[in-house]
Amino acid sequence: MITVILLFLAGHSWFGASTNIPFTSSSTDEVALLAFKAKITHDPYNILETNWKEGTSVCNWIGVTCGHKHRRVTALNLSSTGLKGTIAKEVGNLSFLVSLDISNNYFQGYIPEQLGNLKRLRGLYMQLNELSGQIPQTFGFLTRIQELVLYNNSLTGPIPPAILNLSSFQVIDLMYNFLEGTLPTDICNNLPNMESLNVSHNQLGGHIPASFSQCSEIKFLALSHNEFTGSIPGTFGNLSKLEQLYLGYNNLTGELPTAIFNISAMRILRAQCNMISGSLPHDICKQNPHLEDLLLFVNLLDGQIPSSISYCQSLQQFSLVYNNISGSIPSEMGNMSALQYLYLGANNLTGEFPFNTFNVSSLRAIGLEKNRISGSLPKDVCFRHPNLGYLALLQNHFYRQIPSSLSHCRALYYIHLSDNNFTGGVPAEFGNLTGLQFLYLSNNNLTGEIPFNFFNLSLLEDFEAMNNKFSGSLPQDLCYRFPKLKTFAIENNQFHGQFPSSIPQCTSLDTLDLASNYFIGTVPGDIGKNMSMLRNLAIGYNNFAGVIPPSIGNMSRLLILFLRRNRFSGKIPPELGRLPRLEGVFIQENQITGRIPPELGQSSSLGRLHFRSNNLTGEIPPSIFNISTLRELGLSENQLSGNLPPIT
Repeated sequence: MITVILLFLAGHSWFGASTNIPFTSSSTDEVALLAFKAKITHDPYNILETNWKEGTSVCNWIGVTCGHKHRRVTALNLSSTGLKGTIAKEVGNLSFLVSLDISNNYFQGYIPEQLGNLKRLRGLYMQLNELSGQIPQTFGFLTRIQELVLYNNSLTGPIPPAILNLSSFQVIDLMYNFLEGTLPTDICNNLPNMESLNVSHNQLGGHIPASFSQCSEIKFLALSHNEFTGSIPGTFGNLSKLEQLYLGYNNLTGELPTAIFNISAMRILRAQCNMISGSLPHDICKQNPHLEDLLLFVNLLDGQIPSSISYCQSLQQFSLVYNNISGSIPSEMGNMSALQYLYLGANNLTGEFPFNTFNVSSLRAIGLEKNRISGSLPKDVCFRHPNLGYLALLQNHFYRQIPSSLSHCRALYYIHLSDNNFTGGVPAEFGNLTGLQFLYLSNNNLTGEIPFNFFNLSLLEDFEAMNNKFSGSLPQDLCYRFPKLKTFAIENNQFHGQFPSSIPQCTSLDTLDLASNYFIGTVPGDIGKNMSMLRNLAIGYNNFAGVIPPSIGNMSRLLILFLRRNRFSGKIPPELGRLPRLEGVFIQENQITGRIPPELGQSSSLGRLHFRSNNLTGEIPPSIFNISTLRELGLSENQLSGNLPPIT
């Protein structure tokens, strides 16, 4: 039994407003609503079919609200009812309608221009549908409209200038459409009551009008994910009530206006992924202590992080990733008690991170990658930051051992320490990080064996430890211990022992890289049985022997097969020819015999094919030379015969 709650607007002041607009009989409303019903092609809950009956009072129909005085339809709310169809133009005859809500359905086609006849309309909600075409110019006649919400449709064309001259507007939300054109230069000259304007995720361009400063009541302004150019108007600093400003993912240039940071009401400022230059103001947070969210990543900002950032006592998220920020990280940031997410990666930061003064227990993420930060991780890092879940320090100059106390950060799911100078081994206590999903340790000076209890991290998806000096063997039941494993890369270490027999059970594995170690034995014959997701198989520079398993031909997504310099024998499996995405095969420096399979010529993507230093015989299949993508072919030091095709 589905209960449909009638419109919440029944007691709203909109419905009690007096008016001098003429009206006709209630039969006009019935005709209009029945026309609306006739355009519905799918009514999954039979709301209209069973309830909207001709000859019964429309005021008793589900979704319909009538005024007390004239018994005329004042509101129509059919949101989230699963309706599919088009909007009948006759809805424009509901002359007493104050609110129309058909959001979160499957309406298609154009918005009827006749809706511009709804002189009393104050709220129009058509978001989350499949509407197309342009916003009707006739909406400029809706002189009492306060809220227009059309997001998540497929609307095209420009925003009609006429609707931006309606002084009654408080809320306009047009995000996630395909609107284009520019915003009028006088956009806010006639919008004294506008509180929220959202046109993000469209195709709007041109400059951002300086006249936005006339929207003195605006609290929420979203222009992100468009094609706006030019600089951010300095007049934005006059918007004293502005709380949220979204400018990200445009083509904005120039400097970030200092005046923006004087808006005391500002809580969220996002201008990421532009080409904004200049530096952060030296008194950045002294005038807007309520700032919670400051995202400026992927810009051209330079200079240093001002110590006054510590005045942002409400700041929860701060990102300057991919800029040109230099200098050291101010120790005063350790006083920002509300900070949860700190992302400063890909800059030119130097010095040591002030871990010892960073007493922010709320911190959940630290991203310092791709800088020149030095120092070591303190032993009490997780006592200071017990909620830490994300730690990215790659490509810096950190050194000494990885502290075992990281295991006290029980929320850690992501650790990236690659490309530093860490020494010692992987702490055995890492086995207590039961939520760990991603661990990257490549390109350090780490030694020793991987602790056995580390292999109990059942949620682990990525493990990379290439170019270290790790030793020891891998457990044979590796993939039963890591059932979610996607990347396992330990190239260029000192591991030894057998190929883990459970590898075929890693059904989600994308990359397996065991190259340049001391592994021995054979590769499981059923390795390709369940590994259809594998794209990279690199086990070269080891001591594997036996035949190359034909089941590799079942790895339908395989891109690279790297088996170089082992002791493989037998023939090249012709099944490799049925791998549709294969780009590179490296089997050189083994003990392969027999002929080159002509089936390899069926490939439409092979670019590199290397069989050098084996014992191959026979002629080179002509089909090999028909691979249009082939760039490298290495066949020397074999016993091949026959003629080469002419080179054209």
